[in-house]
Amino acid sequence: MLAVRDLRRAVDFYKNALGFTVRSMMDGPQGPIHAELRLRDTTLMLSPESREQHNLSAATIGNTPATLYILVDDVDSVFASAVAAGAKVSMPVMDMFWGDRCGQVTDPDGNKWMIATHKAEPTEAEMAEAMRRMSEQPQATAAAAGAESEY
Repeated sequence: MLAVRDLRRAVDFYKNALGFTVRSMMDGPQGPIHAELRLRDTTLMLSPESREQHNLSAATIGNTPATLYILVDDVDSVFASAVAAGAKVSMPVMDMFWGDRCGQVTDPDGNKWMIATHKAEPTEAEMAEAMRRMSEQPQATAAAAGAESEY
């Protein structure tokens, strides 16, 4: 479950940017109090931020120790949709040594999302070689990649 500052805005973001579907939304006297979203076999629950209940969003806290990893059919398209909907790029989309093509964004509530498409099943030797090649390449700066890196 994620705490969010504006539940309806968060639902719209996850639905339109990441492809979640709304399974349910519960309203209380002061507005929405809970949402349940689905993406394939994954359930994402949302609750509104509440200082009284010590239920704070990642943005309010200033960071999060967790990164959510989702597999999608077309990482480039979903990544572009997330950025267009207000997510900040923290790692541009690239092919990774373990066989996924992925990128990372931070959503408007400060949650980190690694968005990926599984492309290959490399052997351990192929992964080791790909990792070696990656370590020899100069790292692209965050500014050159259009990213706001937190690393």
